Order: sequence, then structure tokens, then C-alpha cells
Amino acid sequence: MEETAIYNGWNVSLLKNQWLKLSIAPQLGGRIIQLEMNGYEFFFVNRQLAGKEPDSTRLGPNGTWPNFGGEKIWPAPQGWDSPNQWPGPPDPVLDSGVYEVDKDDSENKVLTLLSPFDSYTGLQIERDVVLSEDSSEVIIKARFCNKSNKARKWSIWPVCQIDMPEVNRGKQYQIVCPVNPNSKFEDGYKVMHGVVNTPQIKFDSYGNLVVDYQYLVGKVGLDTNSNWIASIDKTTGKVFVLKFQYQEDKLYPDNTSVHIWSQGRGLIYSRNRIAEFKNDELENPPYMEMELLSPLQDIQPGERMEFEYRMSACTIPAGSEIKSVNELGVIASPLQIITRNDGIAITAKYGVYTDGRIKLMLREASEPGNQFCLLKTQVSPFEGITINQNIKQDLLTGHCTTLTIEMYDKEECFIGELDKITINE
Repeated sequence: MEETAIYNGWNVSLLKNQWLKLSIAPQLGGRIIQLEMNGYEFFFVNRQLAGKEPDSTRLGPNGTWPNFGGEKIWPAPQGWDSPNQWPGPPDPVLDSGVYEVDKDDSENKVLTLLSPFDSYTGLQIERDVVLSEDSSEVIIKARFCNKSNKARKWSIWPVCQIDMPEVNRGKQYQIVCPVNPNSKFEDGYKVMHGVVNTPQIKFDSYGNLVVDYQYLVGKVGLDTNSNWIASIDKTTGKVFVLKFQYQEDKLYPDNTSVHIWSQGRGLIYSRNRIAEFKNDELENPPYMEMELLSPLQDIQPGERMEFEYRMSACTIPAGSEIKSVNELGVIASPLQIITRNDGIAITAKYGVYTDGRIKLMLREASEPGNQFCLLKTQVSPFEGITINQNIKQDLLTGHCTTLTIEMYDKEECFIGELDKITINE
């Protein structure tokens, strides 16, 4: 049975678990219009269009793009030079057409969306939205079906708009993505729009490109091979992660597997003209985009291509930044040993995707059975984790030991290692 609700004036289908609520608007191009965790909304929603739907043209006034917000799927490469490029948005079929919806599970965890057929691209988009029963994670299985009578070549292009509503910009919001150490680009990324020397871009000491949002328009592309990109609201500690599988030997649009778009003031050159984005947050609302791209693939008539990716949400301690991401959670500050006058302090900061316990374990490499549990504490995706544990100096002296953060579920079953370091090698 399908559960429905009203979100910002739109009729939406709902998927819910104990951590996340997804509002999906099939009539707005099959968008996931909002992803919410414990009252926090991650996605940008265009308040100027709240509750509105396109007319029979499925476009905005004078053929403009009705940018509703949320998360959706487009075809790539984008362009206006040949029929092998997607000339949108706007797009009255794939971006703002009415999608069919199928949701027959009684647990409200699975929903399938099917677009109208688009004669220009030859595509029909189909995707399953699967909400995990065990974690704050959403699995998206997207498919492009070639319904035309000739071969097509496309990339599946999920585009997720992240809300940046507060005025404390340059200090509050970041998007973080690891740089490929063997990147095709000299700087590890390429500027696709906006000024080359934008103050929004920096690198951290962990090999990540960090975009500090400052309401400046621009776009960069990366050929990251680390399979994740994440956003952070540092005031709340709320983190949104996209995870995917990079394929080293495949061809990607513009040689990029990830794009980061920054909506704000400034100029870009696009569609053979200079476009101005005004310094007006009502007309030009603030948000950023986290965009994934699948490898380009030839699709024969009647055949399909697939791309799977995941969305995850958690909380790290407020004021922290993202250093790394793995299957269990987000590392805001990895395990560190700090020597103090009264002994040794072990420090770290994390966020996790499920409820359970973490244990800080110390083991001697030469005697694996010789182990100590230094800390055990309950954790949740709703709360950031800070570890600041003091131990005696002699526990580490003269031994090759490992410190491990281990994750267990509510039944004390081992899930995996969140973090690990080896000392005194």
C-alpha cells in the first residue's frame, strides 16, 4: 500500500524508516523532492515554486526551466551542438514530466519510478528507490532504456541539490570530494564554469578537494576514484553522502565522474553566451549540486544500461569537517594518540549510519588474544561521536599495538571497523 502526504503543497509518495523520510514527487520529473533526518532537511526546494506544477507544456513561463529542487536523473553529456548531447534543462519529459509510480510493499521501503518516453534522447528512465531497513541509507538503482530504433550512447547523471539557506556562508557549508592521485587533470579537477581562481576551492591535508560555499556561481569536475562525495553543514554537523562505484577503464563525460555546481552570483559562459547570475537570493536562490556520472555506454534498441548509487546521512560533531567516508560512517577526525603529562589521550570524531555501539579496542600484534576494551558507548546517526579517552602510558610502551574503532549492532553482533591505527611498529 502506497503512503502519501503533502509536502510544500505537493502530493508526494513517502518512504520512511526510523532515521530517514523521503518525499518523492512523481509528477515533478520523478524527483526525490526531500530527504529528511530527525527534522533536518538536506535538499534544496525552490520556495518560489512550492506547490506549483507545470502546465500542459511541462515547462515554466516562456519555456523556462522549473527548477523545483530535490534529486533527479538526467542524461549526459549535456550540450547543444549535436543530437548526441542532452540540451537541457529545461526538458519537459525527463526533467519535469509526469512519472509513473509503483509502490506495492507494505513496509514503505521500496518505490519504482518510470518516466515518459523521450523521443529526443530515445530514453525511458526507470529507477528503484530502496530505503534500507538497517541504516540511514537509500539505494538507487537507475536504468536507461533505449526505446528508439537506433543505438544511443549516454551516461546516467544523478543531480542532487543541497540546501544552503543560512547567511554564514564560507564558514558553514562545504562539499568534499577526494582527488584522484592519478588524475587526468593537472590540479586534480577541471573548472567547467565560473572563475578559475575562485576562493571557494581549497585542498585539505587528507587529499580532498573542498568547496566552501560563498554564494559564487561555478562548477568543477573531478575524475575521483574514491567512490564518494559528501556535504556538511558545520553548524549542525549534518552530513549527506553519495556513494558510487568508479570504473577506472571506462570513458566518462568530460573525463569526470563527479561534478560540483555552486549556485550564486557571478558570470558563466554557456550556450554560446555570457550568463549573469544576480546577487539576489530570491531570484537566484542559494544551493549547491552534488552530481554523479556513470560511464558512457552504448545502448542498443530495446536494451538498457544501469547505474547504482547510494545516499547516506549522519551527524558528526558540530564545527567539524569531513576527512573520509567508509561503509560504516564518516570520519571527522581520525584516531590520534596525544601524549600528556598525566598519560596518553586517544581522540577521534565520527558519524555513523546506524544505531548500535562502538568499542575502542587495543590489541598487541604479537599476541592477538591480549586485548583491552578501552571504551564502549552507544551511537546513532542523529548524534556526532567524540572520543577523548585517557589511558596509562605503559599500555603502549614497547609493544606493536593496534587501536580499532569497532561497530556493533544492538544485538552486539560485529558489523565492521570504523577506524584503525597501528602504533609502535
